[in-house]
Amino acid sequence: MATRKTLVVAVSGPSGAGKTSLIEAAAGRLGDTARLHFDHYITLGNDIGEITAWLEAGGDPDRVATPQLASDLQRLIDGGWIERPHDRSPVGPAEFVILEEPFGRSRTEVGTLIDFAVHLDVPPDVALARRTLRLLGERPEIGDAAVLGEVEGQLRAFLAAGREAYLAADRAARAAADLVLDGMRPVEGLVEELLAAIADLRRPAGGGE
Repeated sequence: MATRKTLVVAVSGPSGAGKTSLIEAAAGRLGDTARLHFDHYITLGNDIGEITAWLEAGGDPDRVATPQLASDLQRLIDGGWIERPHDRSPVGPAEFVILEEPFGRSRTEVGTLIDFAVHLDVPPDVALARRTLRLLGERPEIGDAAVLGEVEGQLRAFLAAGREAYLAADRAARAAADLVLDGMRPVEGLVEELLAAIADLRRPAGGGE
C-alpha cells in the first residue's frame, strides 16, 4: 500500500482566537499528528514603532519571515525529523501536520506547503480580553509586576497600532482560508467541523469510502 501524503493543515487567527486549543483538540482526535507553532520561530512583540512601520509599508504578510519554519515544515513533509527551536524536542514525520500560523496561507514561504487553511474568526476586543486573562493567569509563575508590565505593554500597543495590525493580518488570513470558523463557539463544535473537512480531503476521488 502506498504511503499517504502528509496533509498540512494551517490554523490562523489573532492571538487569543483559540488556535492552540483547537489544534490540541484536533490533534488528539486525529492521532498521528505533528504540531508546529509560529510563535516558536519568531516573536511578534509590542513595539509600537515596529508595528507602525509594518502597517505603513502596506502590512504585507511576506515581510514577516520565518525561514526555519518553512524548512522544518518541508522536512516533515518529506518524511524527515526536526527539532523544535524553543526546546529542541524531536518531531518526526506524521500523517498530519497542524501548523499554528496567524497569517494562514497568505505568507508565500509557507503558503505553498499548506494543503488546507482554517481561520478562526474572533472580534479584536474579544481576542484582547482573552490574551489579558491568559496573562493574568500567569501571575503565580512570573509575578504580579511582570504580568502587569506585560498587560500594560499589550494594551498600549493595541491602542496605538496593534488593532490595525491584527485586522490586517486577519484580512489576509481569512481571504486565503478554505474554512472560516466562528471562534466564539465552543471548541468541541469547531473540532467536529475541522475533522469533517479533513475527512473530505482524505476521501478518495469519486466519493468512495
